[in-house]
Amino acid sequence: MSAMLTGIAPAQAEDEPLFSCAFSNGKAVTLMADEQRVTYIFGHPDQPPELVLQRPYAEVEVTPWPGVGGAIWEELRLMNGDVSYMLWGALDRMTDEHERSAGIVVERDGEELARFECLPETLDYAVFTFADAYEAAGYCWDFDAQIWQESCE
Repeated sequence: MSAMLTGIAPAQAEDEPLFSCAFSNGKAVTLMADEQRVTYIFGHPDQPPELVLQRPYAEVEVTPWPGVGGAIWEELRLMNGDVSYMLWGALDRMTDEHERSAGIVVERDGEELARFECLPETLDYAVFTFADAYEAAGYCWDFDAQIWQESCE
């Protein structure tokens, strides 16, 4: 994955990724974050990235786990024009193994353009990572309004 970090600011490249995995097509994704922004990197690990998106937290949508269901999950969505890149991660609460799964869904105007499922053996993701990064950037989740807020009371 480190080859995918070419062209990314050195301070980000030294940080641990929030999320990374490889796909059956040989491509991979890495999601980095600092206090101000999220960086999405996609492509073949041994080549320059096909896509790098850097977005401030105000332009990133994070949907935290609502607290119910058989899986603990969360989503993070970045926009690139009219195309959205939604990363998701989940942990199966109903099995002893607590299998994790993750991937990317690419959409334009609500229509799915592509779906990539992470190869389990390559997945580097801990549940709540997306929400934790958002909170570390100074946001808090309002459960009643179902929105992130910049001022936490």
